[in-house]
Amino acid sequence: MKHFDTIINNMIATHDDPTTQYSPTQMFVSKNELSFAISRLMDAQRIFTDDIIDNKAITPELSALWFNIRDKMPSQTAKELAICIINNTPLSKTEQEISEVQDLFLQAMHAYTDNTELSNAFTEIFFGEAEAKMPKMRDRD
Repeated sequence: MKHFDTIINNMIATHDDPTTQYSPTQMFVSKNELSFAISRLMDAQRIFTDDIIDNKAITPELSALWFNIRDKMPSQTAKELAICIINNTPLSKTEQEISEVQDLFLQAMHAYTDNTELSNAFTEIFFGEAEAKMPKMRDRD
């Protein structure tokens, strides 16, 4: 999961850089949106790296599988998953756009894990009812 750390650290550096520009044509419309995306990725990092994954869909067998492969995640997969997690937060996303992002997340996770059950469980954590643990940006004022 070192690649997630790198992504988060790069985003923090962008956030701290006074020359960073925000606009609808950039990845982030505002500094607040970037802050929230960083927060979401930090929450995701905790979920991915916790020794115990608090989700009933992840059985001990799936946990063992995940713990054996999680630190071997390639940089490109980490980037794809991070973008999906970030794109699940902006105020401007419609349900259809969120559904498309969810499908991309599921595909990237399945390509990495080669396990449908594990991929579905993580997709549920980040996009399903379990997502209540990770509030969406549109729920914030």
